[in-house]
Amino acid sequence: MKTVTVELRSENALRLLKDLELNKVLRIVENKNSKGKVKLSKSLRGSISKERAEELIEYINQSRQEWDERDI
Repeated sequence: MKTVTVELRSENALRLLKDLELNKVLRIVENKNSKGKVKLSKSLRGSISKERAEELIEYINQSRQEWDERDI
């Protein structure tokens, strides 16, 4: 068997899939992530070290300060 992911664009699409499941053409398998959207902050948590995050914050603050001090 092959598993594919499908994005449903309407309620009619879900009804059609359920009809196909009733006719034993396919089986609907709920994806554990399909229950709701995962917040981006939760999915990215821990992707960089705390030290690297602090370096980036320092760089951003320095860049903002340089931007404010520029002479145009």
